[in-house]
Amino acid sequence: MLTKENLPHIISLVDDDSDEVRDHVFRDLTDYGTDLEADLVEFSDILNVKNLHLIKPIIEDNRRKWLKKNWKNWYSAISELEKIEIAMNIISKFQLGIVQQSSLSTKLDIIAGNFMNLYPYGNELDLSNYLFHVLDIKGNKDDYYDPLNSNLYHTIENGIGLPITLVLIYISVADRVGLNVVGCNFPGHFLAKIDIDGEMLLIDCFNSGRIIFESDLTDLSTESFEALLKIINTPLSARTIIKRVLSNLINAYKEKGDIVNQQMFKELLISTPLN
Repeated sequence: MLTKENLPHIISLVDDDSDEVRDHVFRDLTDYGTDLEADLVEFSDILNVKNLHLIKPIIEDNRRKWLKKNWKNWYSAISELEKIEIAMNIISKFQLGIVQQSSLSTKLDIIAGNFMNLYPYGNELDLSNYLFHVLDIKGNKDDYYDPLNSNLYHTIENGIGLPITLVLIYISVADRVGLNVVGCNFPGHFLAKIDIDGEMLLIDCFNSGRIIFESDLTDLSTESFEALLKIINTPLSARTIIKRVLSNLINAYKEKGDIVNQQMFKELLISTPLN
């Protein structure tokens, strides 16, 4: 049985000239399990582009196994925001690596702390300005169907994402600094909703935090004003939001021709309860 101590030797054989040796090596690495990626970090000095490419399918398969094993961790969280953050962190680790230098929560904490230093008495509009102008986090209009657009960690690092991803960052940071931002399933794309001095405002995070006033609603949709108000004022559960993220991932992986991950997220969507 392959042990951690034997990994350097096994990795050195992944591109061996012998088919028999390579087959044996890949069986051992496959049987090693989901700890492989974490344990390889210690031996990064022996990894090169070639052998990383060769073992990439094993690591990706391990990530899928890890995701399925850990997916239900968010089910038992107490608050709705905690459920969302746990689910988004799991997706982040699946896409970017089970081993990360920092967690999604840490990234959000840092943004919240920096905002408070700059705007100690800031409100929801100040936070929108900070996220979508100062930090310049924006919608990815050039590659909308990149699966990483649904990844909050990646969006914070690279400044681009889907509407719902940007709204979730806005909501999560707002909660950390004592502000109130909620999601809105507006026709077209996901928006944020805030209240400033008793006035309801919608924030289009995908378009640099554009402010949408109540009087603008009918210009943005063919739905009636009353129907739009009903949509805007309908509270969204964590499960509803998470299932929408899963749907986005299904579409993204389909567009990229990644049938394996498309099917996996379909299975997660089906298995995720409505309530």
